[in-house]
Amino acid sequence: MGNFLHRLRYYFLVFKDRQTPWFVKLILGAGLLYILLPVDLLSDTVPFLGWLDDMAIVTFIVALALRLVPREVTDKVRKRMSGPGK
Repeated sequence: MGNFLHRLRYYFLVFKDRQTPWFVKLILGAGLLYILLPVDLLSDTVPFLGWLDDMAIVTFIVALALRLVPREVTDKVRKRMSGPGK
């Protein structure tokens, strides 16, 4: 759970950074909407497959968005997360 929260914080800081391009924020927002909205490619009532498609799509969206983030932003966020107390 700790690794999940660490990654979630990383994504949030990347999203919040002023240097992150608007289209990256749009892609990440679309991924969040896909998870939150009740519309699915495969219904969540189908055991396992309903969740698997959600995870695959969100993983793809996050990976795509992170590839488009400028190196300066990722370096700055990593440095901020490893801060003085870590």
